[in-house]
Amino acid sequence: MLITTLSISRGKWLEFPASAGPRAPGGPTAKYQEGPMSNATQSALRGGPGDQPGNPRSAFGGIDKSSVRNTPEQLDFRTIEQSEEFRSLRRRLKWFVFPATAFFLIWYIAYVAVAAYAREFMAQPLVGEINVGLVLGVAQFVTTVGLTTLYLRFARRHIDPKVDEIRQDAGELER
Repeated sequence: MLITTLSISRGKWLEFPASAGPRAPGGPTAKYQEGPMSNATQSALRGGPGDQPGNPRSAFGGIDKSSVRNTPEQLDFRTIEQSEEFRSLRRRLKWFVFPATAFFLIWYIAYVAVAAYAREFMAQPLVGEINVGLVLGVAQFVTTVGLTTLYLRFARRHIDPKVDEIRQDAGELER
């Protein structure tokens, strides 16, 4: 019989048949236990070797640094959001993102529509067994990689420097 163990606190647990659940009518009920649990359960509660006394605790992947930024005082995000610099940054980002998204969606829908309704065109061979449909399908992947590369380049050159300026003005970055 499979047993499921639910830990209540260190050294105390509930045991019940896994198929019946803790409150199965007419079936075996959960029983309260005290004392040592199985090694597997205790190992899970203790954690890995880094969690043992004398070993420094580290986060998943050995990352010890938090991604939460400590600031001397709470930033006023509403003021930042209403600033002209932030609005300019949002306009500049929209200038790239919306046309790029529209272009890709139109290109993708056109590809699907042509594949569905112009099968003869898509089946035309270009070189050996390579046909128009295959070339256009691969072009979808090329377009995805190309747009991603363009966005990364755009963000690195135009967006990230402005974000750093806004953070600096808000007092978040210490340089």
